[in-house]
Amino acid sequence: MWTKRGSGVDSPWISRFSSTVFPQPTQQGNNRGPSAASVISVQQLYPTPIITADPLDLYPADSRPTPDDRPWVMANMVASADGAISIDGVSGGLGGDGDRLVFRAIRASCDWIVVAAGTASAERYGIPRPDSEVMRRRLATGRSPAARLAVVTASVSLDPKLPMFTDQRPDDQLPLIVTGSNPPADRVAAIGDRAAWAHLDALRPTPEMVLAELRGRGARVVLAEGGPSFNGQLVDAGVVDELCITVSPQLVGGTSPRIVNGAASSTPAELRLDRLLEHDGALFARYVRT
Repeated sequence: MWTKRGSGVDSPWISRFSSTVFPQPTQQGNNRGPSAASVISVQQLYPTPIITADPLDLYPADSRPTPDDRPWVMANMVASADGAISIDGVSGGLGGDGDRLVFRAIRASCDWIVVAAGTASAERYGIPRPDSEVMRRRLATGRSPAARLAVVTASVSLDPKLPMFTDQRPDDQLPLIVTGSNPPADRVAAIGDRAAWAHLDALRPTPEMVLAELRGRGARVVLAEGGPSFNGQLVDAGVVDELCITVSPQLVGGTSPRIVNGAASSTPAELRLDRLLEHDGALFARYVRT
């Protein structure tokens, strides 16, 4: 079985992108083969230099105090050294072995993954299915065995053939479609009971409404995976508490947008560098809001 970054299997072998795939080791039950930490060496540069650091030891243990009125919001994106977030429309080629390891650890740290429909479609998202090691870490930190997936869309412009709808197992939690009060009935019917539905009291869901809905469903930590326009809405709403960004050692050029695109706010939100990891020239920064 092969997969890519958003397609759902949170294993050491997950690829962040669609242009390259990595074969997984033979699986027996929940045995996902050797730990990625035993294969890939990630070093911590800041705050304390550590020659070999396992991201799965770090990210799930980070402090994320829940705000009074909403969940803690993490944003996770990848960008080239010159700021491009995609190649030919997807995050193809920007990830790497270290990025997949960090991505896996970040997903182990949240209760819900939220993504806009355009990104879910472009990256062909599937239902998150952690490997056994990630499940153990999640349970040890008081989380459910797997994060839930929420897709935000006013128009329900989602292909019913996306893996999140076609590759469903009896023990999976259905994806939650967060939409407005009056989405197109034909598109809702095309997906039907292959998803759970949240119809918010507005034509278009706002970040505040989305977070309130997820909070009502038990979310303490929400991981936002884009796209850049949705990130812009989160920035404008002032709800991004943590930014985890991979900087890929590549110059891409082109016309790709930034990790945050279309934000109306021109007032910078101050961030503090909490940690910096490195693998094979790629940098993995964790920033928290001051």
